[in-house]
Amino acid sequence: MEKLAALDRWLFKQINSTGENAFFDWLLPSWRTPSFWIPAYLLLLFLLIYRFKQKAGWWIFFLVTTVGLVDLIGNQVLKQTFQRLRPCNEPLLAGEVFLRIPACGTGFSFISNHAANHFAIATFMFLTLGKWLGKTGYLLFFWAFVVGYAQIYVGVHYPADVLGGAIVGTTIAGLFATQYNKQPRFAIFDSENSN
Repeated sequence: MEKLAALDRWLFKQINSTGENAFFDWLLPSWRTPSFWIPAYLLLLFLLIYRFKQKAGWWIFFLVTTVGLVDLIGNQVLKQTFQRLRPCNEPLLAGEVFLRIPACGTGFSFISNHAANHFAIATFMFLTLGKWLGKTGYLLFFWAFVVGYAQIYVGVHYPADVLGGAIVGTTIAGLFATQYNKQPRFAIFDSENSN
């Protein structure tokens, strides 16, 4: 187990310090914040409601429920169970972490809820919006990956935290998307002629 932890710390340092560049310094601290994406979220909601009218309500309900459950499990169950220190609070890494945001945070590190929530959103959208998104749906996973990468780059999470978050978010969203798609009155986005 210690070998895995050492590998995780080594990989963190490669991303956090060795991989630094001015473009990432400018982009990634903002990319990781939910407020940065509010215009995109609002545009998506507008398009869904405009295209599918009141039928979009169930989709929005399932998505919000999915992300809420993922966030709850991450914060109240996994972080409290593992109680892993964030790298920016870890004594073993004192003086070695480049913190690129104003504060490290006092919460625990495993899992990354940013990664979990964004992978949950990406997975749920990918599995439920179907043909409506087309091939651009794959970009959702790139978006979620960059959010997770940013968490490492700014110094607040280890790679294993992000990987764990991605697994939790993807798994729970997959389960919710499957249930959503099983309901004919909900799963409106895969049909060519949805109204």
